[in-house]
Amino acid sequence: MAATLKRRKPLGGVLLVVGFSIVLAQLITFPGMLFGGCTDVGVPDGQEQGVSMIGVQDSNLLYTPDGVNECSIPLPAVLIPFGLIAVGGGLILSTKY
Repeated sequence: MAATLKRRKPLGGVLLVVGFSIVLAQLITFPGMLFGGCTDVGVPDGQEQGVSMIGVQDSNLLYTPDGVNECSIPLPAVLIPFGLIAVGGGLILSTKY
């Protein structure tokens, strides 16, 4: 039992690092993202209306980075990093020592 608890903290740390690395990589490539794609209508400079979420269609998250173009990203690409962060954080917080 003690050996299992000792393994939880490093495993949780690894999951946190992997989850945050994926999130960081996706944010660096925003709005194009690592997966998915965007339409390119062409928005004049200064005419952008802000980022907003459109919805979910065919297991893709649809959003608009500028109010005109529509982008999609697969839901697993969004949900897996948050799942890794949640599980990693839970493993770290559940260890008693």
